[in-house]
Amino acid sequence: MRSRSAAIAVLAATAQSACAGNISDAEALAIVRHHCVMCHARKPTHESFQEAPKDITLESVADVKQHAGTIYTQTVQTKAMPLGNQTTMTDDERHALGRWLKEIP
Repeated sequence: MRSRSAAIAVLAATAQSACAGNISDAEALAIVRHHCVMCHARKPTHESFQEAPKDITLESVADVKQHAGTIYTQTVQTKAMPLGNQTTMTDDERHALGRWLKEIP
């Protein structure tokens, strides 16, 4: 299992490369897993939640695509998520994820 600093380094590199161009499904999912899944999972690990808020789970690319509009609004436009930005999502990560979400047919 990767250490927290290694995971952050991977996410930073992902966000930087994504800012320069397209972001892959795997890169988008890495951002979502780091910033969203602690709450938006079938079994959340965040101590405040026993179930995913609004019954929105984001554990797979298909899950993220299903909720793309809501994620875009809450994460990219209003920056309301992650809640209180507890996971310190960067603007680069938000922009990269936003570009990926906009490409979903």
